[in-house]
Amino acid sequence: MRTLLVALALSVSAAAASAQPFAAVDSLVRAFAAENELPSLVVGVSVGGERHVVGVGEANGRAVDSGTLYEIGSITKGVTALALADAVVRGEVTLETPVADLLPGTDALGQEGEPVRLWHLATHTSGLPRLPMDLFYAPGFDMADPYAVYDEDALYTSLATLSPTPGETASYSNLGAGLLGFALAQRAGSPYEALVTERVLAPLGLLETSVDVPEAQTPWLAEGYGPDGEPAPGWTFQEPTVAFGGLRASTADMLTLGEALARPDDTPLAEAIALALEPRADVGNGWQIGLGWFLMPAPGAPDLTMAWHNGGTGGFRSFLAAVPEADVVVVALTNRATDAGVDTLAPQVAQLLLESR
Repeated sequence: MRTLLVALALSVSAAAASAQPFAAVDSLVRAFAAENELPSLVVGVSVGGERHVVGVGEANGRAVDSGTLYEIGSITKGVTALALADAVVRGEVTLETPVADLLPGTDALGQEGEPVRLWHLATHTSGLPRLPMDLFYAPGFDMADPYAVYDEDALYTSLATLSPTPGETASYSNLGAGLLGFALAQRAGSPYEALVTERVLAPLGLLETSVDVPEAQTPWLAEGYGPDGEPAPGWTFQEPTVAFGGLRASTADMLTLGEALARPDDTPLAEAIALALEPRADVGNGWQIGLGWFLMPAPGAPDLTMAWHNGGTGGFRSFLAAVPEADVVVVALTNRATDAGVDTLAPQVAQLLLESR
C-alpha cells in the first residue's frame, strides 16, 4: 500500500508539472492570436510524447483544432529532403549525384566547374537564385497565385539561362528546392505528391497531409487571409515548384512529423531522418542546415540543437521545430499572412517548454 501511495503521489506530481507549462503555452498562444488579430491559430506541442494542442478562432464556421488543415508552405521542403534521404538509403541515388543525371536537358547546371549535385539543392548551396528569374514574366502570371503557371517548359527555359556555381554557404533558393523534388519525381516516374506519399507521408502515418486535399477533408481546410485581413486564394503549384511549398497539413500530422525528427528510431525512416539532420552547411548566425532542415541552438537551451523550418504562402504562416535531445516538438499554424507570422511565437513556446524541463 505504501508503494502504491508513493507511486500515485509521483504520478500526480508529474501530471501537475506537465500541466503548468501547458497552461503557460495556452496563455501565450491566446495572447499572440489576439494581439495579431489572427482569424485562427493552432499550436501543438509534444513533450516526451505527451501532446497538448490549443486552438484559437474558427475556420469554416467551426472551432479550429488539431485536425484543421492549413497550407504549410516551405515546411514542404523538409518533407522533400526526407524523400531525398530515403532515396539515398535505398541506394537509388547518392548525395553527390549531379542533377543532370536525373534530368536530361539540365546539362547547363554542370558545364562549368563543379556540377550542381542533389545535396546542393537540399542545402541551398547550389548557387541558384531564390526564384526563377523569369517567373514574373510568365504568361498569365498573377501575384496572388505566383506559381500557378510556372510549368516544366518554363523551368527548362529558366535553367538554360543559368550557370550556377555551388558554394559552401547556403543562400536560400525556392527554385533549387523545387528542382530537387522535380528531379526525384522524374526519376521515380511519378508525380511529386505520389512520391512523397509513398516514401514519407504514409510510412510516418501522415494521413492529413497532401497537395490536393481529398474531397472528404475539404471542410477542414482553412481559408487564407492576407496581411490586410482580406481573403487570399490558396496557392497553386505545378510539378517544378510543388516540392518547395505545396503541401497542406493538420497540426496533428505536423506533430507526428516533429516527433519523427525527435525520435527517429521509432519510425521506419530512422536512417533517412538521421541523414537529413546531419549538419552540412552554414547559414549564418551560427546556424547550420542539414538536408532541408535548419539547425540552431535551442532557445533557452543553447547546448541543445533545434531542427526547424517555417513556411509562408499568400494567406498562411507555419512553423515546425523539434529538439531531439529533449524530446520537445512545437508546431504553429495560422491562416493569416502577417509580418509577425509565427516565427516569434514558436521559439518562445519551445523555450518555455525547454526551461520547464
